[in-house]
Amino acid sequence: MKSAVFLQVRLDSSRLPRKALKVIEGKTVIEHAMLSLRNIPLDNYVIVTAEGDQTELTPLAEKCGFSVFAGDRQDVLKRYIDAGRVYEPDIIIRATGDNPLVAWEPAAELLAFLKNQEETDYTAMLGIPVGCGVEIFRRRALEKTFPLTEAPYDHEHVTPYIYNNPEVFSLYYHRHLPELTQRVTLDTVEDFIRISCIFRTLYRGSTIPFESLKDYLISNDTQ
Repeated sequence: MKSAVFLQVRLDSSRLPRKALKVIEGKTVIEHAMLSLRNIPLDNYVIVTAEGDQTELTPLAEKCGFSVFAGDRQDVLKRYIDAGRVYEPDIIIRATGDNPLVAWEPAAELLAFLKNQEETDYTAMLGIPVGCGVEIFRRRALEKTFPLTEAPYDHEHVTPYIYNNPEVFSLYYHRHLPELTQRVTLDTVEDFIRISCIFRTLYRGSTIPFESLKDYLISNDTQ
């Protein structure tokens, strides 16, 4: 059973342009994300980006052991479909390039679960900080989705049609306890300042352990 991470990124974000290329502690945001996800044993590690953005992203990807797939700029669902048909994974981990604190440990747990639950199409973990989590789903569910929806939201965000239609797909949500509601995703300058502070405190040259990040967020009550 083949598995892959598809790390979604585009460089023309409106609120904080080129945020994936901002530098924190000597590495770009997307490098931190890639290096975290490289801790998960997978068959393929792929940046899935918009056509035209691959030129700047490819050198960073190669440094971190990722390949690059460039596809439709507006239709991200189609981009994932097309990438899936190239790499042919049975299971896809979807992560996004604006999350330098994406946590590989819970992602690995979810992957192990899905590999052992053939009937389950989609899984995610609730109760972890926004920006730490991933979604994991079977490629067969993605292929099934594509002809069923023309809604722009579904095509921009890839998985909503899957998790909004439990009568069509088999979903399973894991719950992290204690529930953490803090936000460590990168959308604004304020986010960048806050995340940079976390890295200055916790980063020691390799991926920040999820347990260390949780302890920090709880102690500092970071929202």
